[in-house]
Amino acid sequence: MDKIFRLSHREQLVVQVILLAWATVVLLPFGAAILNSLKPNVGQVFREPFGFPDPVTWSNYLDAWTSANFGTYFLNSAIIAVSCVVLVVFCATTTAFVLSRMPFRGSTFIFMCFMLGVIIPIRLTLAPLFVIVRELSLLDSLLGVILVQSASMMPVSVFILVSFMRGISKELEEAARMDGALPFRIYWSIMLPLVKPAVATVALLTFVLSWNEYFLPLIFLQSSENFPLTLGIRQFNQQYSVQWHMMFAGIIIMMVPTIVAFLLASRQFISGLTQGALKE
Repeated sequence: MDKIFRLSHREQLVVQVILLAWATVVLLPFGAAILNSLKPNVGQVFREPFGFPDPVTWSNYLDAWTSANFGTYFLNSAIIAVSCVVLVVFCATTTAFVLSRMPFRGSTFIFMCFMLGVIIPIRLTLAPLFVIVRELSLLDSLLGVILVQSASMMPVSVFILVSFMRGISKELEEAARMDGALPFRIYWSIMLPLVKPAVATVALLTFVLSWNEYFLPLIFLQSSENFPLTLGIRQFNQQYSVQWHMMFAGIIIMMVPTIVAFLLASRQFISGLTQGALKE
């Protein structure tokens, strides 16, 4: 099987050039944002947008954090993102376990409903969602946003986890049942450790999408004290629209948690994307 994907020297060179060009396109704006966030004034940003800051002004980050209420926005984003990860991982793993390892009449239909959730964007259901959230008295609350964002991530999470769990040998499950293990014990002690890469993939995707979500909080939140960073950066833009060095500092603060999350889970994430792609 590995011979199919073996590339010639020329093909490897072409692939490397393409990847290098793509990495440059991605990293150049990020590097420029970091440099400009450390510049002392907006004049230096416009004169030398790709130049090194002179002097390096770390206080831009402290000013952005304190003067623009970034602490509150950051805490709200953290609460929403972490809560979504916990809720989605638990609900998606248990649902995938039942659908893949304990089939029943109607399980295929339920799985197809989740697949429809992958195809149909949640923005098409905003009107009924808004009514439901309002009737539950969850409008303008972090809990309402958490539930809606978690529901929007469930279909793709269940799809990923069902695919992984179906590939686990049935002999392991049968041996556990012979030893007297109940379904929850099988789920907790056998299935979860074996699908750890898939769980890491689901957790990382949920965290990144929840942290960067702008549209749903915009619809369901009205009070500025409940705003996450995505909405807080809009308030920040209105306050510091001319001071681009401060804007860049605020943007970098917003990007740091997702970068750290990916670095921490990158090995499991890549394993989750590739595991099971090739079978003996």
